[in-house]
Amino acid sequence: MQLAEYLMCVAARHYHAKDKYGWELREHKHDKLGDDKYPLTYDNESEMLKSVIGSIRGKPSCLKTMSLQAVTALAYLLKAKLSKFLSTEGHYLIDKIMSDPEQTIVYLNALGELRDLGWIRLVEMPGQSFIDNPPFCWLQAQIELGDTFHREMGANRQYNQSFASNDAYLDAVYAYLQTMIFSNHDQLKVNDDKADISKLQPDGWFRGIALRVESSICTLPAAETLKKYSLSVYQHLALVGLLGMRDGELDYEFGDPAEVSQLFAKGRACQKLMQEHLYGKNSNLMRQRLVEGARGSFGEGVKLTQVGIRALLGKNRYKGTTQELISKVRKNTLFDIEEPKVKRSSVKLPPLVMEALRSLIFSESKKGRQIREQWQASLPTAWGAPTGSTVLLYGPPGTGKTLTAQYLASELKLPLLKIDAARVLSCWVGESEQNVRRIFDDYDDIQQDLERSPVLLLNEADQLLGARDAGSNAVDRMNNNMQNLFLEGLERFSGILVATTNRRDLLDEAFSRRFTYKLELPPPDRALRMELWKSHLPMKRLAKNVDISQLADLGLTGGEIRLVIERTVRLLAYRGMITIDGKTLTDIAREELASRMKRFGSAGRIGFAREDIS
Repeated sequence: MQLAEYLMCVAARHYHAKDKYGWELREHKHDKLGDDKYPLTYDNESEMLKSVIGSIRGKPSCLKTMSLQAVTALAYLLKAKLSKFLSTEGHYLIDKIMSDPEQTIVYLNALGELRDLGWIRLVEMPGQSFIDNPPFCWLQAQIELGDTFHREMGANRQYNQSFASNDAYLDAVYAYLQTMIFSNHDQLKVNDDKADISKLQPDGWFRGIALRVESSICTLPAAETLKKYSLSVYQHLALVGLLGMRDGELDYEFGDPAEVSQLFAKGRACQKLMQEHLYGKNSNLMRQRLVEGARGSFGEGVKLTQVGIRALLGKNRYKGTTQELISKVRKNTLFDIEEPKVKRSSVKLPPLVMEALRSLIFSESKKGRQIREQWQASLPTAWGAPTGSTVLLYGPPGTGKTLTAQYLASELKLPLLKIDAARVLSCWVGESEQNVRRIFDDYDDIQQDLERSPVLLLNEADQLLGARDAGSNAVDRMNNNMQNLFLEGLERFSGILVATTNRRDLLDEAFSRRFTYKLELPPPDRALRMELWKSHLPMKRLAKNVDISQLADLGLTGGEIRLVIERTVRLLAYRGMITIDGKTLTDIAREELASRMKRFGSAGRIGFAREDIS
């Protein structure tokens, strides 16, 4: 990293660390409870400096023998020099740097170190002499950058022109944005409302960054966004600013369009022009979905999409552990994730449904995909079918729809990404549509990271894929837009999607042809119910009075059978029993059946006689 960029990063990160540490230090000293109530983040101020400076990559060699306090003082001096509002007097700089007043002498000695090395010049004020009471007299001195600083800045401009990595490029742009934020110089801002913003270059420093990009031989995805997405420099800076804000590198509200416009433009007319350029309907940032609208605490804002994040960081293959993947998915997406281990013997389904599932599993294997390609090549015309597998599972509650999706993931040895419709729907206008886009964007991202296609499970699909309404109110328009986005997403879907619903009749007909498989999971017949009871019960712990044939006559579904056994086991454990007796099991099974009948009436009767529930 170049000298100025590095020092600006030091100033920015130290500012945040100092603010938090200083507050804790004051509370620690003045509150009677001390450490018990206000534990300190750092043991002392030196530890804080060590942590802050150690966290920044690419320390210039000219600073490596300098004390941490001297590096920090130099960073704040540069920050002050870049701003017309900040003072460069000794007492002001030390006050800005220091958290603990007892460290004043340490920072005064750091100024002496910088002076001796030629990095700064201490200018005497009228009536002052450095002979009197040094180093405390330096508190009133005016501090200027010295010959060593200017020499090293010249060396940095002459050498080390290329970027060694994408991170190094991002650090350089962060430093440039920090300069704009801290300095507030008018010459860095657009001040002509007739200007073509798409062709403007902010200033010489950014042009220097562009020259370094041209001399770099490594791949720089962030820099490539300028040409790849036809962005202006200001659009590019706004995009990188959002990433820096997200990662804690920049303390500025880049998610607020008004704030960003004020940063890049001067005057109301220019700021309005800038905001339209950055976030208007014709902006490439919005049209290419690099950013999207977001509702914050104070109104409408913008945020990075997964497309924007991938554009800036590149598409790097995921190499973390399973736990790191789970954490990443749950933190950054709408999905929950699991790696199910469901055995084939645990799934009890009608033979035709089971055959369809086995054919799906085979078609997603390496051999199966090769055979599919051969079949498609032999067809007289190409139909443009999606390369992925989409499955609709429908049937009454408790017939094993979720278990079937888990079984597919287990057989294919793939993670299962789960998303409930309730997580997608939002009361905010436009946010539901954004969530639908996120489903497919996030899935593509995970698919590329893993170089495999996880199984995506969409529960309660009728809430999202219901029949479209011709109504003209805002809710109807939102639902129609959301469903159109789903249709569009399914057309290009290349993974494995399982959608479940209890009410297939509620689904819009347009979705029917988007599902390769439409499988009904009916209530189990008596033979299947016998198998379900036997597969769920601990056979070695059954009392002699347990009659599985009688239990099968009750007509419970697989989900209900599992609940009955779970409740029975808990009750018997409470009673201190180690075997399952027939009466307790039957009584609880009848209660579950009566509960269903109460909810659904005669529609809840599944393959049993009336006397079975008496």
